[in-house]
Amino acid sequence: MIDYPKTLKEARERRYGAWAGEPDGRKYGEGFCAYEVWGGPRGMTAYQCCRRNGYGPEELYCKTHAKILARRTE
Repeated sequence: MIDYPKTLKEARERRYGAWAGEPDGRKYGEGFCAYEVWGGPRGMTAYQCCRRNGYGPEELYCKTHAKILARRTE
């Protein structure tokens, strides 16, 4: 299970999409949802959600992913 960031500090330490071709991945993009989305060709690439944040813990998530996280913590 993926442990999603709950604070801005955790989000800034997060790396998205690390794989053999890019072992360091990409850092958290400020102003965007901190949720890790899987997709790409064959659905095997992880990347940061491209929607604007403003909801959920410390307003790190978009409205859709904040609702998903709220359901998981109930």
